[in-house]
Amino acid sequence: MSESVYKKVNYVLDVMDDSFSSYIVGQCFEAIILGSLCTIGMLILGMPYAPMIGAVMSFTALIPVAGSFIGAGVGTFMILTVSPTKALGFLIFIIVLQQLEGNIVYPKVVGSSLGLPPIWVLAAITVGGGVMGILGMLIAVPIASTIYKLIKADVKKYEMQKQTKRASQ
Repeated sequence: MSESVYKKVNYVLDVMDDSFSSYIVGQCFEAIILGSLCTIGMLILGMPYAPMIGAVMSFTALIPVAGSFIGAGVGTFMILTVSPTKALGFLIFIIVLQQLEGNIVYPKVVGSSLGLPPIWVLAAITVGGGVMGILGMLIAVPIASTIYKLIKADVKKYEMQKQTKRASQ
């Protein structure tokens, strides 16, 4: 392939690499935040096994879509062995925590790690999930980030060329 095509392909691949690695780091950071919030909330509410369930929630949060439900199920079962009423309270707490995390924390954390506005993160997850299911949800955000960065760079380049043209006239 020609030198110019090689440079363009290499640039796109570099942007994709950056987007995917930033996405993975953001996912891990978000999982730590979720586990910490779960542990702190459970300690405040006086629920048993708070550190252990928080760690389970943090670990399972790395699994897209179903991970939180798996963690909530394990946590509920553990608390159910101690107190059925506390298990019900835990489920209510987890539902509230998941709403907070899914609508506020996740788009902010993952979006900022990618340089992608939170609304684009939500849109990418929605479209990716609708088109390709769970796999789509996994890859839609870094792909949207790649497209966003490429378009942003092209617009910036176009603006620079436009300013240079005006200055030379």
